[in-house]
Amino acid sequence: MPTSTAIPFVRRPRMLALVALLVALLVVPGIVVARAPAALAQNSGTNRCPIPIPATKPQANVTAAALPTPAPASGKLLKVTMGYVPVSIFAPVFVAKEKGYYAAQGLDVSLEPLAGGADMVTLTATGKFDVGIGGVGPAFWNAMQQGLPLKVIAPGHAEGNPVATPLMISKAACESGKITKISDLKGKKVAVNAPGATEYWLDQALRTGGLTINDIDLQTLAFPNAVAALKSGAIAASMVGEPLATQAEQEGIALRLATDFPVQDIQPTVIFANSNWLKAHPAAATGLVTAYLHACRDLTGAGYKNPTNLAIIQKYTGVPASLVAQAVQPVYAVNGQINVAGLNKLQAFFRTRGQLTYKQNLDPNTFIDDQYVKAALAKLGPYKGE
Repeated sequence: MPTSTAIPFVRRPRMLALVALLVALLVVPGIVVARAPAALAQNSGTNRCPIPIPATKPQANVTAAALPTPAPASGKLLKVTMGYVPVSIFAPVFVAKEKGYYAAQGLDVSLEPLAGGADMVTLTATGKFDVGIGGVGPAFWNAMQQGLPLKVIAPGHAEGNPVATPLMISKAACESGKITKISDLKGKKVAVNAPGATEYWLDQALRTGGLTINDIDLQTLAFPNAVAALKSGAIAASMVGEPLATQAEQEGIALRLATDFPVQDIQPTVIFANSNWLKAHPAAATGLVTAYLHACRDLTGAGYKNPTNLAIIQKYTGVPASLVAQAVQPVYAVNGQINVAGLNKLQAFFRTRGQLTYKQNLDPNTFIDDQYVKAALAKLGPYKGE
């Protein structure tokens, strides 16, 4: 199997930012506002190759956009340390920093990058970070069951239709007729980036074609490695997160076999905070959530592709603004709703996979504290759309 992970737009120091998605047990961003045309739905029963999702033209001069210069905040700012994984789904965290939204709330937020989300849980629980944003994979659930001092204070991202982490096959395999529909994957090697939420995505995608995750030979490969393995024929299919999905499509390596499957009610990422820090700084927690939701609203709909926002995403991820603009974008809960039912679905799935270390399911309400979202909405008001 090829081991090269050379990606044209990723400098090697930035490769960790993309590989981080696997350890974080995340899915990449996204949703577009409109429902995908029928021609773009999963190819579960036809004998032709899937139709690629047309690339969205980026707005003019997206790569030349200047980063904003926030107005200096008045008064002394409270220092807050926040851990993050440098991937585009966490764009609101970056935008809130660069646009001065944290400072406007009296906060000097230091953003600390990590390669993976499992460490995020540990470092936040031990107080190394005051706040972290990461995935709600098995590591998160096992930590919560152990009673670590963490509280979920805001939602992360979700996605819709088309999904931003599609099930992809190689273009060559499809054009040869070897794989043209989901049922052709039975018994074949299919990859996810890591155990956890992406496995749930794969299972849901396979079910649209009459299979489940138990019907394939499951592999674990970083998204960049999976694209290389599709190209070489080492695997038959893989979940591939944006923006690599769009890049693989543009380079003629892969096609999206399934882009519409039921994961839209899942929030695979959340913001969590150290419980002791929350007790000591409740106003700061409200301010941080306020700034975050403000940025989420900036990134909703057409705002995501605003040249300034794209330039900020590029700064923190190393992904060119032009490629971010063409990829399927994430969706954010602009009013801060945390989907408890979706969390329970993930927990139940992880249990079926034998990934949880405890027997009795946890009630997510025991570790969710929504007072900060409520206080933030009192400041911002409800989001009324574009």
